[in-house]
Amino acid sequence: MLYESLKFCKGNPVPVGIRTHVYAISKDDIVKWPELPSTDKVDAKTLDTLAQYTGDFTLSADKKWLRIDLLDKKGKLEWEISGTKPNVLFLNKIILNHPLYNASAAAFQRMAVADDLVYLVPQRDGKYRVLGCEAYETTTKPSGSTGEGIEGEAGSNFEIEAPDVCPAPFYAGKIETEAGNISGATDTSIVTTP
Repeated sequence: MLYESLKFCKGNPVPVGIRTHVYAISKDDIVKWPELPSTDKVDAKTLDTLAQYTGDFTLSADKKWLRIDLLDKKGKLEWEISGTKPNVLFLNKIILNHPLYNASAAAFQRMAVADDLVYLVPQRDGKYRVLGCEAYETTTKPSGSTGEGIEGEAGSNFEIEAPDVCPAPFYAGKIETEAGNISGATDTSIVTTP
């Protein structure tokens, strides 16, 4: 086992929460997954590499990660253990709050409830976490409301549960989106030179 000290320098801010978007794709559209180092082999050099995928997601031809815009200051990524030793997994969970409750949102929810999706969730610091893995099925539970009165909360919600061997692994690879490629390490555009 590869343990290291977990240090924290007092005075350094820790940005909380997630950014105002996530990306989703059906597992059927993933041709090749990046790799997560194994804890039973010495293929990781430092502690943090055990929680981070190496490589990129390879998608089917003409498929892209789909962006879901979210309400600001809502949604938190959580994880807890599930099962008993030696068969312990992490149950990664999040509730996403999309502001609209139109026909497109309803149709997305209708399909997502029956599909096995993978979600890429950017933390406030720009680093991406993955909900969904090759070995276990992701559950998406849609809900929503039109709100009431003139100040009620409305929108379409996605409650996601994804078992995994790691608490929401980090992903620093390329994210191919409809608007261009972005970095999973920084949530910024990747500029390619011709």
